[in-house]
Amino acid sequence: MSYVTLWHLAITLGLGLLVGLERERAGKEVGLRTFSFVALLGFLGWSMGHVYAVSTLAFLCVVVIIINVRALQKGTGVEATTSVALFIVAFVGMLVAQGVIFTPVAVIVLMLALLSWKEEMVVFSRHLQRNEIHAAITLGILSFVILPALPSGPLDQWGLFDVRKIWLMVVLISAIGFGNYVLLKLYGSRGINYTGFLGGLVNSTATAAELSQKASGNQGMEHTAFKGIMWAKTAAFLRNGIILAMFAPTALPAGLVPVGMMLAVTIFLALRSPKGEVSTETPEIQLESPFSLRSAMVFGIFFAVITVLGGVAGQLLGDLGFYVVAFFGGIVSSSSTAATAAHLVTSEKITSLVAGSAVIISSISSALVILPVVWKGSGKPWLVRRVAIAIGWVIIASAIGILINPYLLEQYYVVEAWIAR
Repeated sequence: MSYVTLWHLAITLGLGLLVGLERERAGKEVGLRTFSFVALLGFLGWSMGHVYAVSTLAFLCVVVIIINVRALQKGTGVEATTSVALFIVAFVGMLVAQGVIFTPVAVIVLMLALLSWKEEMVVFSRHLQRNEIHAAITLGILSFVILPALPSGPLDQWGLFDVRKIWLMVVLISAIGFGNYVLLKLYGSRGINYTGFLGGLVNSTATAAELSQKASGNQGMEHTAFKGIMWAKTAAFLRNGIILAMFAPTALPAGLVPVGMMLAVTIFLALRSPKGEVSTETPEIQLESPFSLRSAMVFGIFFAVITVLGGVAGQLLGDLGFYVVAFFGGIVSSSSTAATAAHLVTSEKITSLVAGSAVIISSISSALVILPVVWKGSGKPWLVRRVAIAIGWVIIASAIGILINPYLLEQYYVVEAWIAR
């Protein structure tokens, strides 16, 4: 019992020291020792009984008042963050005294993240637009208000139209896209590699259009635009693979090699671009937030249509029918098609092999569609020619991957069966 108590005391002290270290680094008067003492005080107060725990909080109120009075006298303003942090650390000490470890550790880690990222969060909040805040609120409403109220189970006799599953997929894909959009806002100005890749995670076609337009109005920007487009397609291929892995992991091996080879081609072409020819200027791309009520509804309708068409085509024409749907779906949105394939796998409407192949086909069609986009946006023959050659290499790589994939899949299943024994 003594060993357990000492171990909990050490954890309490360590958590208090971590928060105190961050406050010390931030230049606050309340630092290492004070936060460590407050954590230990919370631990001891709870260990001695509820009366002592309440007395600890009352004493902490007095300490916080004194800290803020001194801060006001110095003209530095109210220490609201530090005051709240002191109370959290005290409660953390009380939780550890109860034998709870995971919750207080998680709380301290999250609190340290919020405290240490203050500058980044302030800068990010200053660049937020009203529609982006509305998008985040809408995401919360659709996720935690509307989704639980939707009926579960398919509405049709064929099991194709399941409103709850469709809406869940819409929310998840939109949340991923919104997170990528946040990353683009934070890091998109650091260079064409960041701009192209993060823009591709949000919308590779729109990113290619933006970069092409920048190239049309700026002499010498063609090489930079090509580099960014290659990074955008790299991100799009990777995103489709991640979606498949998240929602239908059994289908991932079927498309891993072809998509991996497509990734290798785009990465090679992006890195191969001569440094001397690439402009040092980072083009700013303006992409709309991928999440709003309108975009969610459009995505939901498109996802539902692809799901129904894919299921019907699969029943009437077999695998070929779903491949045709995947090709045309990839022209509009390859991520939606990948999500549809994953959904149909989990619903046992198609096999994992068909889903993986469909993701490959939709990725190819999404690469083909950027060629007219680049031509229309830039009008530069050199850029269009380079993009066309790149797409050709991507198609060749995917074809090679498809040819060797059955052999590799056979070896994969042999290894999997051997491990399962």
